[in-house]
Amino acid sequence: MLRRLYRCAVRLHPDSFRRRFGDEMLYIFDQQKGIRAALGVTLDCVFSLLRQWILRPQASAELAAAPLPCPTTDHIPSFGTLDAFRPRTSAIINGAVLSAILFCMTVVAIRHSWIHVLHLHIREIGTDWEQQVPAAARPSHSAWLQLDPYVGEYISKFPPTKISIQIEGDHLSLAFAGHTGLALSPVSTKKFIIEGIASDYADFTSDGQGRICCLSLVISGKVITAQR
Repeated sequence: MLRRLYRCAVRLHPDSFRRRFGDEMLYIFDQQKGIRAALGVTLDCVFSLLRQWILRPQASAELAAAPLPCPTTDHIPSFGTLDAFRPRTSAIINGAVLSAILFCMTVVAIRHSWIHVLHLHIREIGTDWEQQVPAAARPSHSAWLQLDPYVGEYISKFPPTKISIQIEGDHLSLAFAGHTGLALSPVSTKKFIIEGIASDYADFTSDGQGRICCLSLVISGKVITAQR
């Protein structure tokens, strides 16, 4: 009884639809097991009937023009699922242009990000300023040391003399009786060597507030202590 009802619903479909899918629909119904499954397929066929006549009246002409599926040797219906498709030439050109633009934007973004990474300055933590660094490997003095706190006049009582510390260019310059324009090169925040004379150097001492207050100058084996 249910199969007759199903066959009637199949026959009520448009002729072109029934010729193309009628056998497949009957085959699907015969494969169902149980009344509930068969009833579900029947209801689906009724809904398909309504769709074909009410919502898709133009489908009959389209299906009539389409080729029928070729039957297989074992009489099992086959469905055509893929159609030959070739995109329009304009669509291919537009896709190629968009792909090229996207690629260029990606390259520029990556290059810009790497520039920022390469120019990133990382602050050093725990640097030991007392560690002596070879003069050839040291950067310019102003790059890592403020020179202004050392500038001034230092007075020595024994022997009585006045030592002057000034800034010349990017380094400190020392001058006292008989010696002028001696360039000082820092090896730490306290110790400066006199360039050209490896054994001569100047030691600066700071007070409790961190201000430079005293200078010890070692030159030609003699020590001169001066106060600011």
